[in-house]
Amino acid sequence: MLVRGVRIWDAQGAKQGHARLGTETERPALAGETESPSREQLAQALAGGVVSVRPQADSEGLERILAQLVDAEGRPTGAVEITLDVTARQRTEAMLRERLVFEELIMNLSTQLVGLPVDAVDEGVQDALRAIGEFAHVDRAYVFRFSSDGMAMDNTHEWCAPGIHPVIDMMQAAPLEVFPWWMARIRNRELIHVPDIFALPPEADAERATLIDQGVKSVLALPLIYQRTVVGFVGFDAVRETKTWHDADFGLLRIASELLVSALERKRAEESRRALEAQLIQARSLENVARLAGGVAHDFNNLLAIILNYASILRRELTNADQADKMSELYEAARRAADLTRQLLLMGRRDVVEPVLLDLNAVVRSLEILVEQAIGETIELRLSLDGDIGLARIGLPQIEQVVLNLVVNARDAMCGGGVLTLETSEIEVDARHAARFIDVKPGTYLRLRVIDTGVGMPPEVASRAFEPFFTTKETGTGLGLSTVYGVVEQAGGHVLLSSEVGKGTTVDIYLPVVRDGVAADIRPAPADDAPKGRGETVLVVEDSPSVRRLVCAMLQANGYSPIEASAGRDALEVMAKHDGVIDVLLTDVILPQMSGRDLAIQARAVHGISRILFMSGYHDDIIVHHGFLEPGTQLLQKPFLEHDLLRAMRKVLDAPAPPESRPSR
Repeated sequence: MLVRGVRIWDAQGAKQGHARLGTETERPALAGETESPSREQLAQALAGGVVSVRPQADSEGLERILAQLVDAEGRPTGAVEITLDVTARQRTEAMLRERLVFEELIMNLSTQLVGLPVDAVDEGVQDALRAIGEFAHVDRAYVFRFSSDGMAMDNTHEWCAPGIHPVIDMMQAAPLEVFPWWMARIRNRELIHVPDIFALPPEADAERATLIDQGVKSVLALPLIYQRTVVGFVGFDAVRETKTWHDADFGLLRIASELLVSALERKRAEESRRALEAQLIQARSLENVARLAGGVAHDFNNLLAIILNYASILRRELTNADQADKMSELYEAARRAADLTRQLLLMGRRDVVEPVLLDLNAVVRSLEILVEQAIGETIELRLSLDGDIGLARIGLPQIEQVVLNLVVNARDAMCGGGVLTLETSEIEVDARHAARFIDVKPGTYLRLRVIDTGVGMPPEVASRAFEPFFTTKETGTGLGLSTVYGVVEQAGGHVLLSSEVGKGTTVDIYLPVVRDGVAADIRPAPADDAPKGRGETVLVVEDSPSVRRLVCAMLQANGYSPIEASAGRDALEVMAKHDGVIDVLLTDVILPQMSGRDLAIQARAVHGISRILFMSGYHDDIIVHHGFLEPGTQLLQKPFLEHDLLRAMRKVLDAPAPPESRPSR
């Protein structure tokens, strides 16, 4: 406090003298400095009291004190009046009061944000930005969040004072590398306080230009830190006039930033949980459909095998062209039924597949002509294949079906033409990306990306895209993307779909990369006749009489000598009574009396039959349960055609002979 003046009053209230610090030119008199005390105030002072004289309204910053004057004997002789300049003290008191109000504001925000339901977090963050912005007299308050890969940022929330133009739409997917000076400090967990943006250093030219474009004069930004990781920042802009923040504000603002990021991350975690829950529900839905399909697959595939093969035989034998055409229609209908059954099993990840090492680039190139035929002339096909990628372990028919299903979907979304792009690359999946999915582990993956420029899907449609039987097409089955999902999941990968109405859809297929091994040769086999038998004896064990008769007939017609049995124990009796050599045991996996696996074990051990070919129409869970997907197992999947049977039979017979088993009889 500064003493601005001293005045002396006698006992009758008359002024005896005065003194002012400084001359008139050095310090002009302040309002209220020349006021006289009242008689009552003088009387109190003369009586020995210390009187504080309240200054007039226009004399802010002054305080006057009256005190008693006494002579040498201690008798009152008058009063002394001291005028004090308390401007600094009042300013400090005002700042303390403001800080208390700010602290109360932050405490209230803490209570509000912590107790907010997840669905109300965005609104709560907006309210918090508004409250802080209005209290601090800034013009804009906002939140930026970094992308999961740490390469870009999005302006997710923004509050603007009345009359201030919002800029949130201009700051979406902004590359972090564009603002190196700013991002270096945020990533280093530093507070950025720039009272005058023209005072920014030369290395912050990009930041200065952006702030000028947005009309900003002063800015303050604090990093948002969650679990020791910088995930974004909160900022405050002064647009109409410059602003300097007080050091005391920074601690409270850091608390506010912690409250904001805690609420936002809680919302993100809940959204992630809901997404995983939706994936689990979807997986269970696929599981239920797969159980339904798998439950009837065996009998249905047996029926289809009979229909397909007899239709094929009759089609060759019929001489009447009209009848042959009708038989061809019957044959094609049965083929479509077989394809639908296979698609249902694939969708539920229950088809028996033989995974091989594949070069995705070779697979895509092998399908190029077929894809071009499928999409037509109005759609341009573009291939972007990374030449330096590893291999994928997946069945060739399955990955071909994945590609073709996605191509057909893309084609249907581009009725007026467009561009279809197929890309391959290697991608590092980090822990944050992996956490978005069920049973996805971080690591290196092959990514097959299918991009179209079609109509796109709204969020409510995209969220159901992988549901079985869900379709927006008038003639669709709703199994295309469900099949893709099932195949990829079975191969240990995952699928990611993104779509925007009017811009198109992107589907990413992630498959675990394999470094060791040689890619399988996927070139088509020569188009020669199916290999014939050479008189070999084949024991056919099948519980369905119709299928058994059909298989025996096809083998008989192609140079084999079939013998038959309807069950496991019956087959052992046939082996025991047969005088000659049985070259191959062709047995169903699931049989009455005993399983095909147990039959094969006894055939090897007791009767020396070392060449075994299994056949089944069941799905893979049942096959695995009975132990038939061991390495080296030869399995013929029903329904099969004659040439499938003959090629499989020849493959077993022409393979190197297994170690001999001596009969015990």
